[in-house]
Amino acid sequence: MPRRKENPRRQDEAAFIALLRGRGLAVTEQRLAIFAALAASREHPSPEQIFLAVRQKLPNLSLATVYKNLEALRAAGAVSDVNILHEQGRYEAALPGTGAGRSHHHLVCVSCKKVIDLHDERLDSIRVSPRETQGFEVRAVRVQVEGLCPDCRNRPKRRSPLDRKRR
Repeated sequence: MPRRKENPRRQDEAAFIALLRGRGLAVTEQRLAIFAALAASREHPSPEQIFLAVRQKLPNLSLATVYKNLEALRAAGAVSDVNILHEQGRYEAALPGTGAGRSHHHLVCVSCKKVIDLHDERLDSIRVSPRETQGFEVRAVRVQVEGLCPDCRNRPKRRSPLDRKRR
């Protein structure tokens, strides 16, 4: 009888639990729910969006708990922060070896702040010369490509008040 393939979400959860235990962190309902929300999303949610998604399952959850857990999970390597133009923290699941943890970069819309994963093997091979790092120990190189998404690019341009006065 052929073996059934295990559900990828269960594999990701098992890898997440193993990572937490390997880092000496408790496996809590809050952490499992936060990671599940991140792993299910391709939108790179903010802590507030994660809070709203997880709160449906855990109504007593606080926003402070989400922030504390995101920081602990980031330090453990289970999530990555995606800093959108230095305005608002955004996160994604980042377990090595899982679907969400594949090496990738980001396309960021400077208008609506949409974030889209960018998979380009050429970018994965970027290395920074030790001469250029000014003493930094480089642990990762992430490329963030900024521009206008198709929706914003196709949106009609607003006229400025100065343009209206000139007419």
